[in-house]
Amino acid sequence: MESIVPQTGSGQYGTAARVVAHAEARTSRLDVPRAGYVLSTRVETYAGALREAVSILSDSLAREPRCDSRHRSIFAHRACNQGSGSTRPASEMVARALVAMRTCAVASRPRPETISLTDAERWFLGSETATEGLTGLVPECALTRAEASLVSRNDQTAYLELLPYMLDPDGPADRLTVRRNPKALATRARRRAQGTFYTPADVAETMVVTCLKAVDGIEGAGIPVVFDPACGTGVFLRAALKELRRRRPATLAATIASGALFGADIDPWAIDATAFVLMTDVWSEEQAPESTPAALWRSIRRNLVCMDALRIDPGFLNNGHAAEHSHAPPGVSAPEGGGGTRRSRIPLPSLFPAMTCAPQVIVGNPPYAIVGERDDYPSLQRVFKAFARTPERSAQIYLAFLEQTLRLACKESCTGALVLPLSLACNVGFQFSTARRLIAQTPGHWRFAFFDREPHALFGEGVKTRNAIALWQRTSSDTHATISTGPLRKWRGGSRATMLRSLRFTEIDSNIAGGIPKIDGARQAKALKTLCERWARLDQAARAIGRVPLADAPNADDRTVFVGPTAYNFLNVFLKPQCSVLSAGSRLSEHPLFAIECASSDDALAVFSTLTSRLAYWWWHAHGDGFHVSRRFVESLPFGVDLVTGKVGASLAATGKELWPKVRNHPIITVNRGRTSLAYTPNDHDELRRQADEALVDLAGLESDFVDELQRFTAHTVAATLRGAPDDHVNERGTT
Repeated sequence: MESIVPQTGSGQYGTAARVVAHAEARTSRLDVPRAGYVLSTRVETYAGALREAVSILSDSLAREPRCDSRHRSIFAHRACNQGSGSTRPASEMVARALVAMRTCAVASRPRPETISLTDAERWFLGSETATEGLTGLVPECALTRAEASLVSRNDQTAYLELLPYMLDPDGPADRLTVRRNPKALATRARRRAQGTFYTPADVAETMVVTCLKAVDGIEGAGIPVVFDPACGTGVFLRAALKELRRRRPATLAATIASGALFGADIDPWAIDATAFVLMTDVWSEEQAPESTPAALWRSIRRNLVCMDALRIDPGFLNNGHAAEHSHAPPGVSAPEGGGGTRRSRIPLPSLFPAMTCAPQVIVGNPPYAIVGERDDYPSLQRVFKAFARTPERSAQIYLAFLEQTLRLACKESCTGALVLPLSLACNVGFQFSTARRLIAQTPGHWRFAFFDREPHALFGEGVKTRNAIALWQRTSSDTHATISTGPLRKWRGGSRATMLRSLRFTEIDSNIAGGIPKIDGARQAKALKTLCERWARLDQAARAIGRVPLADAPNADDRTVFVGPTAYNFLNVFLKPQCSVLSAGSRLSEHPLFAIECASSDDALAVFSTLTSRLAYWWWHAHGDGFHVSRRFVESLPFGVDLVTGKVGASLAATGKELWPKVRNHPIITVNRGRTSLAYTPNDHDELRRQADEALVDLAGLESDFVDELQRFTAHTVAATLRGAPDDHVNERGTT
């Protein structure tokens, strides 16, 4: 088993760095969610004023014809849109730039609360103040109104720590925000459609540190080239700058930012905002006197491009050097295995002249969205195997980004890290199984960390998603794929930092096309391999497995076992329920259950005992998403006719016969929209569950100490505690 222990720290490169160092010295960072602290809510206390100022300025500039030319004269970056990104009106881009200048001025060094937009622009331009500025385009009354909004919130430390989130063009769209303000529903719908969410800084830093550690010590390597294919407002590139600066204190931060950090995004403002974020982090009193924030911004912005990263081709050979065709004109790339050219695909060296070798590190958080309507389906089918398997608008775009990471990281020694939805591991659709086969066929070391959404989520309480961090590392000597995995982590807010510092992985030897199992430790890995090699399946022990509504369950006979379609701390497994526990007038839910029809009542008791065992709960957790109970899980549990025959069948039936009356009399009753649901937990009946585990472990030929491992696993999972933490001794009620 291996672990990741990120290092922390920051280089001392000016006022901005000192503020960051001061922030990290605190026990609580503003850019990291925790229990009782929602990142998006805190960001909104500042970003709301910024968006209001942008709106005021943009409206006042709507009919100003000089916006585009004036904006270009100041920022002087190449045409940002390569034909596949989105566009924003020039008036909006000017408004956002003005507000960003002031925000960065406040963040980078102490400024009075009354700093004006005009003063901020003078600071940004420095010796270039002879250039016609943007504030000169804005009516005085609009400037006054915008500044009144901006000065309502000023906090240098908060501005610096939260800068990427404050410059995000969209407001918060989490459930809490929508509850408080229904007008945010449109923003939520837009974010969900785009699949864009805030990545907390600690997640980005953990991934970046892991990647940079992987490329340490490569002979002849200089500063590694880092590329984020969906960079948003720069959270990952900011983390890379911070870590590279820590590792190379003798190298100027400006050199790192302008020479090693590259990004792409479809939103032109996101790209500009990333340049503002990195410029602010770099800016310091030690800069050369002739340098200006504007000049530094431009040097960083040259390495950022507004386009869909899925349209990029590598353009590098596997030694990292540019191929001969790599400097083709924008919009045209070299053939992909056949004659002729392919429109709309561009090699990396054409996009980034400063990228002198292929990226050694590719890191980011791609959109969690469907492919949608596009004009390049044929190209996507040619390039991406997972999309070719399911060439539909409903295909998941993040799987293409995963494959693109492998295409663009073409150096012999390179690494990548993406934070993705948990469906990467457990969705059984053709697109997902194809992507997992590709992983298994790609030489290198793959590591997967998995995160549940309860009690706390990786992206914070504002964004309840289940996530996977996919880490990949390749060296010149790798000839095949090695797969390491981890458990589906449940944790509480106070354990977040400990969890991220101590991610650990277990190597597995199994076919991952059907899913990536989520396990922890050598005992679980050995048991997984043994159980996967069994041919027995639960559907062999049943006459039929179907679906019936809960309302029909009281009319069932004693040969039927019911399994709820969702679970969390236990699988909801029961026999014929008693209606006497319900209050008068209760109407049972019509929500369907799985109904396992057995040959006899004893067979039903044995199946009931099996499904309430800790082993079944562990198997479900290892192969599912921690919430849904699928028909596939029920049918393919690796025990079959041997459950209901001989001494094992008799033992399991006896355990079930004793357990069912104990749980039957204490149902968990919930009412939703006038309909009653029932659930039955076995968690208070340790000895009976242990009896079932012992019978199943012996039947499968597993080592006897796996019974204790199952008990430890269930206790930590139910209590949402970390294995190896001080509270290691917990029971299934979550107490020590």
